[in-house]
Amino acid sequence: MCANLTVDEEGKRVVNTNGKEIGVIDEVGAGVAYVEPGAEMSDSIKSRLHRDRDVADGMERFRLDEDHIDDITGNEVRLQRF
Repeated sequence: MCANLTVDEEGKRVVNTNGKEIGVIDEVGAGVAYVEPGAEMSDSIKSRLHRDRDVADGMERFRLDEDHIDDITGNEVRLQRF
């Protein structure tokens, strides 16, 4: 599935294919979400997503493109299997 990201996704949990929360969507713009990683975001997932280089205050976040998403529900965004 290729999801259509909107600002409505800001604040939603991002979960992996097993339903484990890996982060929260911080910002959405032009079909791209920026995810603030949680403790459960594996190095494997981090390596597949692009690190946002314009991060303020030392906070790390990662770029999540629409084609990385399997499904969007009312409170979460589920990633595709990488």
